[in-house]
Amino acid sequence: MSPTNERKPNRAVAYRSGMRVAIAALAGTSSAERARQALMRAKRIAVLNKFKFMGDTLVATPLLRQLRQYCPEAEIDIFTSSSAATALEDYPYINRAISLKQGSGRRLQHMQELVHTLKKGHYDVAFLLNRSMQCAIATKLAGIPTRIGYKAECRSPLLTLPIPYSFDRNEISCHLDMLRALGLPAEDTLPELVFSDTIRARTYELLTEFGWRGDLNGHPLIGFQPGANDAYIREWGADRYARVADRLIEELGATVVILGGLEEKETADEMERIMTHPALNLIGKTKLREALALIGNCDLWIGNDSGLLHTAVAQGVPTIGIYGPNKVVRWGYDTKRHRSLVVFPERPAETDAAIRQCLDQIPITLVLKTAREVMNATPTAFSEAEAPYFTATQEQAQLLAARRR
Repeated sequence: MSPTNERKPNRAVAYRSGMRVAIAALAGTSSAERARQALMRAKRIAVLNKFKFMGDTLVATPLLRQLRQYCPEAEIDIFTSSSAATALEDYPYINRAISLKQGSGRRLQHMQELVHTLKKGHYDVAFLLNRSMQCAIATKLAGIPTRIGYKAECRSPLLTLPIPYSFDRNEISCHLDMLRALGLPAEDTLPELVFSDTIRARTYELLTEFGWRGDLNGHPLIGFQPGANDAYIREWGADRYARVADRLIEELGATVVILGGLEEKETADEMERIMTHPALNLIGKTKLREALALIGNCDLWIGNDSGLLHTAVAQGVPTIGIYGPNKVVRWGYDTKRHRSLVVFPERPAETDAAIRQCLDQIPITLVLKTAREVMNATPTAFSEAEAPYFTATQEQAQLLAARRR
């Protein structure tokens, strides 16, 4: 096994072209034409995403922006998690971000609340980025006449336009296929977030209050998230992050800031304890929106596959994402300023232990080398043939792991 973020352009172009042919064929059907006409007439549009993790919604922002371009007068609401709703407070391409908490043991109550809210919204069109049967049933019961969503969980009969979905493609491009299936051109691009000048100024004040002096010495601010959900198959390791942070402090005179959720505090504290140089450990010391906007001040972001990684990408901060083989194909990036590091095993990583072994194979030296590269890279445009997403170099059988979780 060896770490990689290498592409094989010919395979990538051929695969994307094949998917585009299938989507283009769907766009030529009468069902797609009816859905497109309904969208063009729509006064209110609902976009239903997952209700748990913020990253799932951040990767939907390219769809939201391009949907707004096609429907400039429509009201567009996205149904999402509370954290994602916080992230999207200043996002100019939607009218509202609506969060409905989905806790354990209250599935029926959540369904009732969702149906009630959808009915009250009098939506003309729904985009179901959430692949659950529950969302398909809810939009049907709410009486939304045009329902565009992925073929999943045998829910196609509940949709007016079922869209093909593949687990071995990037999630952003899959979302944009919903526009392409309507015969509307869509550009592969990166997530984006918008924060007001007020919150930007507040994050600058916070950093200086906690000891940052970047405004005086010009040295880089480097953000880290050593923790993650599903820690065993996502976290690279607090000790490794600590060693990378120390080296970047010594080489660049960097200031290191550590961020993450409260449930990740133990991992963050461990990283800080192992480091030989001081770091700004801000977990639990800022509000969520402040933490998200604060990432935009960083000159580099290094972390596990998480919502904060997508937050950094969405603010144009150079990033290094540490991925297991089960995640990178759907969630990874690959540009001069956004790199995904992963090890693919010789045989599919079908167990958590196999995924853990792949994470442990990513060397500190590669992370440091990549850090220097992305920090020195200038932003460049990318072509349709070179979309900004990670493209697996493995055969189809090797991507079995991508279908887990």
